[in-house]
Amino acid sequence: MSYLGIDLGTTGTRVGVYDEGGNELVARSRRTTVVRPAPGRAHVDAEAVLDGVEALVRDVVGEPAVRADPVEALSFSTLGEAVVPVDRAGRALGPAPLSMDGRGAASAARLRDALGDDVAQEITGQPLHPMFSVHKVRDLLPDAALPAAVRTMDDFVATRLGAAPAVDLTMAARTGAFDVRSRTWSAVVLDALDVPGHLFSPAVSAGEVVGTVSADAAERTGLRPGTPVVAGVHDQAAAFLGGGGRPGHRAVFSFGSSDCLTVGTRARPGGLDGTGLATYPVGDDLWVTLAGTAAGGFALDWFSTIVHHDRIDPWASLYEVGAVDPPPLLVAPYLAGSGTLDNDPSARGALLGLTLETTTAQIARAFVEASGFELAKIRAALAERGVPPVEVHAVGGGSANLAALQARSDAAGVPLRAVVREAAGRGAALLAALGVGTFRSVLDLPAPPVVHEASPDPRHAAWYARQRATFDSLHRLLTPVSTSLAVEHLDGTALKEIA
Repeated sequence: MSYLGIDLGTTGTRVGVYDEGGNELVARSRRTTVVRPAPGRAHVDAEAVLDGVEALVRDVVGEPAVRADPVEALSFSTLGEAVVPVDRAGRALGPAPLSMDGRGAASAARLRDALGDDVAQEITGQPLHPMFSVHKVRDLLPDAALPAAVRTMDDFVATRLGAAPAVDLTMAARTGAFDVRSRTWSAVVLDALDVPGHLFSPAVSAGEVVGTVSADAAERTGLRPGTPVVAGVHDQAAAFLGGGGRPGHRAVFSFGSSDCLTVGTRARPGGLDGTGLATYPVGDDLWVTLAGTAAGGFALDWFSTIVHHDRIDPWASLYEVGAVDPPPLLVAPYLAGSGTLDNDPSARGALLGLTLETTTAQIARAFVEASGFELAKIRAALAERGVPPVEVHAVGGGSANLAALQARSDAAGVPLRAVVREAAGRGAALLAALGVGTFRSVLDLPAPPVVHEASPDPRHAAWYARQRATFDSLHRLLTPVSTSLAVEHLDGTALKEIA
């Protein structure tokens, strides 16, 4: 039997077919255009994303391996926070703002005034932040008009394939309007923001069948009519499941557009209020806690592009990090805010320690090391809150390069075991299998094999211990600088003076 995993990412879509052991049979991908019409704005065309999904599905199901073993069910891994305004037929009425779109700043400030950060986080499980979907609902259409409904990207695609409107618990949480305690839409949050609750789809557990592929969608995609559509999960939860994460045993560190550590527990962890740590239920027996930086892969991409703008491969210097000794440099990789722990959307990136002898390769390694320093900082914060350190599986594009993985392991002081690169798509496909009864629960999904691993080099242990301690103080030290440079509102609409 085979299962289809649809991975809806920020900058691309990937569709893969997997067998019940989680082995990839065939996959296809395409880029998604991120439109930045003004400072502080970023969105995608949801209808174009849907067209891409259907074309990719049509390609993979036409492959001989899939024709011989047709898809039994499909599910999703989905970028968080993107929100699609739709009409009564489920068609997009406008673009879908992404997490880095700053138009939610005023709404987040309004909720902070009404509830306070700690109360909001206790209800939603998420730190109060303008990136969450609910803060953009009133600004999706001209003149603050409201659509017939708002959908997460997977909900949008699933309904167009034939499923009933439904959003899983993890994606509901990433709207910032969901009460993770009662597993219902939060009237307290919605009332404070004057957002009608009926705009959101009903919440369901991951792995629940929410409909079947319609005859029209089958004709467009090549899937069989009646193929079950299964509720998926937020991309980081999908990477946790697909990367072999297990509560109390194994965490998953995903190197993608944003780096993120996902840790599983059987119950909601305590002590997270007032932090940037986000948590949500996947189902009855699993909670996932997220911690990451908003600009991991984005920061690397920015650096590699400006340094090697004339090369075919702009990432070239990043492949040379293994040949470079630990550099006397530190990078604060906050090109899109600080991300987890400091939870500061106004934080700015910085490169410290430059001299006339500094090389491009050293700077490249410093950018890679920053990811490891973030990992160490996050693990320490979780341990302080009763979530003990466990072994770490590495997934995503950044895990494929052993030299870069070694640099991250050295910086973090933590062994890293690289498994599947495309863990989120694998996790989505395994959820599809769960939905049709192949597995009993998310805890029974097969773990992937280790491809390669890196352990901290003891020769550099003392150096990196000092670097980690210094890195931990960077955000506090740089806050006055970030504030003085923040001459724009987060929504990018007006300038202000900084006293």
